[in-house]
Amino acid sequence: MLLALVIELLLVLLLLFFVPPVPGRKDGGRTTVFGIEASKGEDSPDKKPAERQQQKKAAKAQRAQAQTQPPPPVPVPIETPVPVGPPTFLKLSRNDYQQGDIAKVPSHASTADGAESETADSGGGGGAGDTPTAGRKGRNGETLYVAEWVREPTNAELNPYVNENRARFPGYGLVACRTVARNRVDDCYELEETRGTGFAGSVRQAAFQFLVRAPRVGKKLMVGEWVMIRIDYRRTVREP
Repeated sequence: MLLALVIELLLVLLLLFFVPPVPGRKDGGRTTVFGIEASKGEDSPDKKPAERQQQKKAAKAQRAQAQTQPPPPVPVPIETPVPVGPPTFLKLSRNDYQQGDIAKVPSHASTADGAESETADSGGGGGAGDTPTAGRKGRNGETLYVAEWVREPTNAELNPYVNENRARFPGYGLVACRTVARNRVDDCYELEETRGTGFAGSVRQAAFQFLVRAPRVGKKLMVGEWVMIRIDYRRTVREP
């Protein structure tokens, strides 16, 4: 055991003897032990301030560059021009023009009972069941049809309008009237009469009571067309 202790002391003395002295420092022969820390690479305290400054400078340069660059141009939609050309015309033959003449197309109206009627002057009276024409024109050139009674007027309706001082003999009165709804007539005017009797005026004044059918042409009622109405007076003077 003593020999082992002697050997250890010798080893310690040898180690102390071979340790080189630190230059520029006089410790009086004392040995200084240094602690060694592991390297932290990029996170070392000596390198952080410089790297932060470089990062700030780089970020500042990027912001300045972004501000100096102009914004990207806004895309403008391109409008496709619509071709403008002359209007398109239809070529029609003479027959097409005649068929397209709207003046020949009869207009339609509705009567009071809901039946469809034709009001244009088609000159009817030529077909089966058509109202015959009177064979003469009205004072404004309108076609006159022969009146067809719904109900013939009574003596009580006619007599109040007879001038007994003038109508001393039998005779007749002839008027033209325009047909309206509900089988009535309107706008009557005098055509002719037995001379000196005043019967045309009597018929015209009593006409508001008449019930006359509108002319029929092609199985259609021609409401608004004109009819000729004749009243024959057989006895006009009352005897005592």
